[in-house]
Amino acid sequence: MSLFNKQKLKSILPLTIVSLICFVALVVVNYFTKEKININKEQAALAVINDVLSVEYDNNLFQDKIDIDVPAYINNTNKISVYRARLNNQPVAVSLMSVITKAYNGSLSLVIGISYDGKLTGIKILQHNETEGFGDQAHQDNSNWLLGFIGYSLETSENKWTIKKDEGEFDQLSGATITSRSIINILYKTLEYYSEHRDKFYANN
Repeated sequence: MSLFNKQKLKSILPLTIVSLICFVALVVVNYFTKEKININKEQAALAVINDVLSVEYDNNLFQDKIDIDVPAYINNTNKISVYRARLNNQPVAVSLMSVITKAYNGSLSLVIGISYDGKLTGIKILQHNETEGFGDQAHQDNSNWLLGFIGYSLETSENKWTIKKDEGEFDQLSGATITSRSIINILYKTLEYYSEHRDKFYANN
C-alpha cells in the first residue's frame, strides 16, 4: 500500500468509527424510545379500558384481545377491537374499542364496556367533533351523563332506549338532542349485536 493510501486510510478511519458509533447509538436509542412509547400507549389504553369495565379480572387484557368483524353501524371499518376480561379463566366482560356513531357535528367514537350477561359497565367518549358547550357536554370531562347508562341492558325495552322527550328512559343533553339520541341508539344496537353474537366476542384467537 502506498504512503498516500495509508495516510488517506488514517484520515478516513476516525470518521468511519465516529459514524459507526453514532449509528449504533441511534439504533439503541430508537429501540428503547419505541419500547417506552408502546408501553405508554398501552398504559393509556388500559386506563380507558378499566374505566369502562368496572369488574374484577385477573388476565392480561392485551394478551386476550381480538379484532372481530362487525356491521358498519357499529364501526364503519367493519372491524372492532375486543378486550376480554376474565376471572379464574371465566369470561366476565368485554371492552369494545371503538364504536363509532354519527352525532350532530360529525363522527363520535366510543369505548363501551359490557358484562358477560349483557349489561353496560361503562362508556367513554374517545373522540368527537361536537360544538364546545353543546354536544360536547356528553363527554365525561364535562358531565356525568354517560354514567346514567351503567347497568342498563336489553331488559329495558327498545322503545325506552331514547330520550324522555320521546317517551324514553333517558335524560337528554341540554342543547344536544341529536347527539343524545345518537349515543343512546348506538348503545342499544351494540348491546343487541353483543347479545346475538356473544360467542363471537369470546371466541379463541
